[in-house]
Amino acid sequence: MVERVPPEAEAKYNKYLQLRDSYNVVVQERINAESSLGEIEKVLEKLQSLGPDAELYKMTGFVLVKSRKEDLQKELETRKEDLELKIKALKNQETMIKEQIDKITIELRQLLSGIGGTQTKTGIGGAGS
Repeated sequence: MVERVPPEAEAKYNKYLQLRDSYNVVVQERINAESSLGEIEKVLEKLQSLGPDAELYKMTGFVLVKSRKEDLQKELETRKEDLELKIKALKNQETMIKEQIDKITIELRQLLSGIGGTQTKTGIGGAGS
């Protein structure tokens, strides 16, 4: 006899899938932001080694525009601070979603414990599943 998964378990599993997808999106956003931050830090480091009268350009749309070193440094520092705040927020969001995933995983396992072997068929695991 085939046992039907309870509607509550099915709803929780759908929520689990949504959370897992959200978690993966947040992780990817954080990775992208960290990559951008690394690039900005490298550029700032390179700017430090240049003389005050070095000829510098920045990309504005499809055009290169001549810029002053100080202006570029200020702009990059601001972008760096913004990215650091974004990364911090994404890490917090990542933690919150991971906690929700862990909680719903436990709840699902409890709901499905009475149904023989269903846990392994649904692929329920941690956030990285």
